[in-house]
Amino acid sequence: MYYESDILLDDSDDLNIVNGDFVIGESTLQEVGIILRLNSGELRNDPVLAPNLIQLVNSASNDQEFEERVRLFLRRDNKNYEDIKKLINIKKR
Repeated sequence: MYYESDILLDDSDDLNIVNGDFVIGESTLQEVGIILRLNSGELRNDPVLAPNLIQLVNSASNDQEFEERVRLFLRRDNKNYEDIKKLINIKKR
């Protein structure tokens, strides 16, 4: 499983700074969370990287449609849905 390291954000999506320095760490789940909250056009360098999950939740969609959309947009950012699920299960423990 591939882990990414980057500048971490706090619970309010602000830069996490300790003693005047950016906090660096494993950022895969942080990146996934940001991607899944995007709506069309919000990301300037990739305006179509936006699953619009709010729109899907408010529609008559089912769990399969939701999962397919999540898989598609994670794949678009070179992330594997199954690997992300395993990582979430590891973090829960």
